[in-house]
Amino acid sequence: MRSRLLTVALMSLPLFAACAGGEDELPGPYDDDFPVSDDNVNAGAPDHDSLPDDNKSDAMYPAKFEVADQSPVQSQGSRGVCSIFATTALIENVFIKAGMPVPEADFSEQYLQWSAKNLEGAFPNSDGSNAEDNIDAVVNYGTIKEAEWRYESAPWTAANDPACTGGENLPTKCYTNGEPPATVAMAQKFKVPSKRWISNNSIKAHIFEKKTGVNAGMTFYYQSWNHRKSTLPIDAELWRKGIVTYPNEADKTASLAQRAGHAIHIIGWDDNMEVPMRDGEGKPVLDAAGNPMMEKGFWLFKNSWGTAAFGVEHPTGAGYGWLSYRYVKEFGRAVTAETPTLGGPVTAEVCDDATMKDEDGDMKSNCDDSDCSMHPSCSGGGTAHNYNATPALAIPDNAPAGISNTIMVADTGTITDAKLTVDISHSYRGDLKVTLTKGTDSVVVHNATGGSADDLKTTFPVAGFVGKALAGGWTLKVVDGAAQDVGTLNAWSLEVSSR
Repeated sequence: MRSRLLTVALMSLPLFAACAGGEDELPGPYDDDFPVSDDNVNAGAPDHDSLPDDNKSDAMYPAKFEVADQSPVQSQGSRGVCSIFATTALIENVFIKAGMPVPEADFSEQYLQWSAKNLEGAFPNSDGSNAEDNIDAVVNYGTIKEAEWRYESAPWTAANDPACTGGENLPTKCYTNGEPPATVAMAQKFKVPSKRWISNNSIKAHIFEKKTGVNAGMTFYYQSWNHRKSTLPIDAELWRKGIVTYPNEADKTASLAQRAGHAIHIIGWDDNMEVPMRDGEGKPVLDAAGNPMMEKGFWLFKNSWGTAAFGVEHPTGAGYGWLSYRYVKEFGRAVTAETPTLGGPVTAEVCDDATMKDEDGDMKSNCDDSDCSMHPSCSGGGTAHNYNATPALAIPDNAPAGISNTIMVADTGTITDAKLTVDISHSYRGDLKVTLTKGTDSVVVHNATGGSADDLKTTFPVAGFVGKALAGGWTLKVVDGAAQDVGTLNAWSLEVSSR
C-alpha cells in the first residue's frame, strides 16, 4: 500500500520544523528535520483574535460528534511533506462530502508538492510547506488523481540526482522528486472554491454545521504523542489507543530542544472523555487527596502514521486518535476548504490577469494558453463589455426563494471570458448562496462559505458561459439559507469579452 499522510500545516517553529511521520509505523515515527524561518512556517496563520467567531448565539452542539466522508488512513513514509498530505486529506474529505465516491476521491500528494513549490512558489528549497500555500495551490491550480502521478514514499537522494546530496537548500526537484510526467499537463484538475482559517473557538461550529473536517497544525511534544524520540518516558497503551495528552512542563522543555511540528485532520470530538494527566516521569499527576487528576475533552482526529501501530485500538479505526482540547487551543492553528460543486464548470484560464496564474492547470498561463487565443487581450480583436446594476434589494432571512435581479444585454456576440462582481452587505456571509444564470446555464459562485465574516464583496471568474451568446437576460440570485442574520444586495456587475 502506498504511503500517504492526512495532516496539515506546520506552525510556529523558530529553529527547525519537522513533520513527524511513520517510516516503520512503530511508536516514535520518522522525523525529517529541515531548517525554515519563522516567517516561512507562519505564513498565512493569522492571530486567533483576528478571526471571526462562527458560533451563532443559539448554537448547541452534542457532547460527542463524528464527521463521515473520510478517505482511508494512510502513512506518509519518510518524506517531510506533512502539510501537503494534510491538504490532500482535506480535499478528499470535501470532494467526498460533495458526492464523489470514496475510491475516486484519491488525489496526488506528489503533484501538490510540485505545484505548491513550482506554481505557488512556496518553500522551493525545503520539504516544508504550509496550509496557506498548499490550499491556495488547489484553489488556483487544482490537484489531480493519484493515478496520474503516484506518491513516492522516500525522498530523492544523490542516487536519484547528484544535486540531491545531503545538506540544506537543495534544488526544488530534490523535494518534489523531480518533474511531473508529460501526461499531467492534460490531466483533469480538481479545484476547491476557497480556503479559510478558523479560530480554535469555531472548530466545533464548522465541523457540526458544514459536516467536513478541519486541519490543525501544532508544535510537536514528544512525550504527549508517545514518540520514540522522546527523552521522557512514553506510554505504549496510549500509543495503541491513539491518545495524545496536553504536554507537562518537562515535556515542553525537552521537546523544544528538538523542536518539530505535526498536524492532523480533526473530524469530531468527545466532551466527556477523560484521561489521567502525566508528569515528566510518566506518572499520574495527583491532587491533594492523592487522586489522579484528569484531563477532560478530546478532539477525534485522523493521523498520518498508517494503521499498523498508532491508534490500533481506537474505536473509530486503526490510525485514528484523540487529542487534548487544551493542546489544540494553546498550540494549534486550524484551516479548512470550501466544499466544491461536482459537475460544475471547469475553471477557465483568466487571460488578462497580472499575476500570470495558470488557472486551468495545464501549465500554460494567459496568452500562452491556447484557451486565450480568442480573448481580446491576446488576439487584438474582440470587444470588452461592462454591465452594472444597483438594485439595493433586501435579502429575505431564511427564505429559499431569495431575491433575483436581471441585467438585460442587447449587445451580440459569442462570450470568450466573463467575470461577476458582487457587492453584498451581510452580517454572516456563511448564510448566503449566490447563483448567476443566463438562459439554461447557471453557475453557483458562492455557496454558504465564510462563516460569520461580514459582507460578500468580491469578483468571481465564471467560465460556464464561455462560447454562449452574449445577448439576453443575465440573472443574479441571492439566497439567505439560515435564520437571524440579514443583508442587502447593493450592486453587481458583469465584465464580459466577446467576439
